[in-house]
Parts: sequence; structure tokens; C-alpha cells
Amino acid sequence: MTIGPEGCLDLVGHHVEGWAWLPAKPDRRLRVEILFDDPPIRVEVLADRHRPDLEAAGKGDGRHGFAVPLPASLIGREPMVNVCLPDFPNARLRGTPRRAILALGFVTLRTIRPLGTDLDRLHDFLAGMVRLNGGCANTAVPGMRDLQVWLAGGGDRCWLVAERGSRIVGHCRIGPGWPAQANSRALTLGIELHPDVHGFGLGRQLMLAAHRWASGRCARLELATLPHNARALALYRGLGYVDLGTAALPETGEIHRHMAIGLAAPCGPAWNAKRGITLVG
Repeated sequence: MTIGPEGCLDLVGHHVEGWAWLPAKPDRRLRVEILFDDPPIRVEVLADRHRPDLEAAGKGDGRHGFAVPLPASLIGREPMVNVCLPDFPNARLRGTPRRAILALGFVTLRTIRPLGTDLDRLHDFLAGMVRLNGGCANTAVPGMRDLQVWLAGGGDRCWLVAERGSRIVGHCRIGPGWPAQANSRALTLGIELHPDVHGFGLGRQLMLAAHRWASGRCARLELATLPHNARALALYRGLGYVDLGTAALPETGEIHRHMAIGLAAPCGPAWNAKRGITLVG
């Protein structure tokens, strides 16, 4: 079986950065074409920049990175950015396409409503995130009925979303389930942001909102993250989460870091699930 190229679009902002390599020929440097819209611009580079993280991950000698500045004519336009490999027209890099957002602007945090279009929009966001990372949304995303059942499960759960205009750009779910043990006075927190809005502090604000909702409802929050997710680990530790060791995902056995934070009783007004918080990035 022929193994095709691998790669990922890691960063879109003032610079566009990522990597691409061909496992069957690890010494080959691949041509990369970066496509911008509004107006259309094409930039071709060679993926030959050394990245220690790629070398540590076994991607040849690590000289498979690329980076180009966002064209000056596109600053402020928030163009879509895609990456193609001219020598492999059917290949798709993970993390594509993306939007170049240089200023976050207004973001509203609120709870999902189980009626109306909220569930459809949440489902679409979850499916889009799976596809962005190269997964299959049909098998990895809960169905609409499952989402409704979870939200109707009781007062021990809450699902927050972050909205930028009419677009959901992140979510945070608090409720029972792995890795928290049943009857342990702990709830589990799961958070996910679209990579378009990384780097603006939105993840921290989502988690602080989750902490406020959970205070008085449970003794602590627990979460699990992949060991190589340095960005997430830094966020969680900065918020005061402590490392509890490792935990294996029940479905696959994949090893995660298990972390937790204790919650004090609320000293101010409780989180009002019907009221959103508007942030300015």
C-alpha cells in the first residue's frame, strides 16, 4: 500500500505555518501552495524549515515545516486560507481550510438551549471540528437525539458555547462522565476551540465561566487531555489544575493526562444560565 503525504496547517494569523512530508521518501521536500481568497492570491513555498517538534515526532530529520507572512493586502479582511500540495492534488492537510483572524472582537458566552436551532448549530460545529482534524463526523459526533437526551439529563450538566457573530467558535461541556468517577462529587469538563480563535485567551474565559457555573454544584472539576497538547496543559496548569496521573480513554485505550481542580463555594451571584457574557478580544 502506498503511503501518501502527511501534514497540518498549524497556524493562521500574521503568519501561515504548517508542515508536510512524505513518509515513503522522508528526505524529499514537498512543494506547498498556500491559497488565499478575497482577493485570490497564491504563494508557493518549499516545506524545508527545520522544526524540532517534527524531528522529535519521528518526521524524518524535521526539515518539513513551512511559514509565510499573511500578504499585506489581506490584513483586516479575514480571508480563508487553504493549503495544497501541487505534486499530490488529492491530498488534504489536517487543519484546512482556516480563516485568518487577527483581532477577535466581540464574543458571547452562553448556554446551549435544547430547543430551536441551537442543537443544529452545535452539531454542525462539532462535526466541522472532527472533519478539520481529519476524522469521520458520522461516527465521532453524537446524533441530535443524543445531544437532546444529554442536555435533558438534569441539573448536574451544562453546555456553554462561544459565539463570534453568528458563528460558534468554541464550546465547553460540564457534566458526569469519564474521567470523573460516579458518586465522587466531581464533574467532568471538556473544552474545544476552533483553531481560528486560538491565542486570544478565549479558552481561559470559557473555563472560568464553567468554574463559576460548577461552584456549589460539585466539589471539583476533572478533565483529560493528550500528553503532547502543550497549549492545553499550559492553560489548565495556569488555572490551577493539578496532575492526577494518566487515564486511558475507555473506547480506545489512548492515554491521557488526568487533571483536576477543587472548587470553592460561590461567594457571589451564581451563574445565570440564561444570561450570556460578552467579551471583547
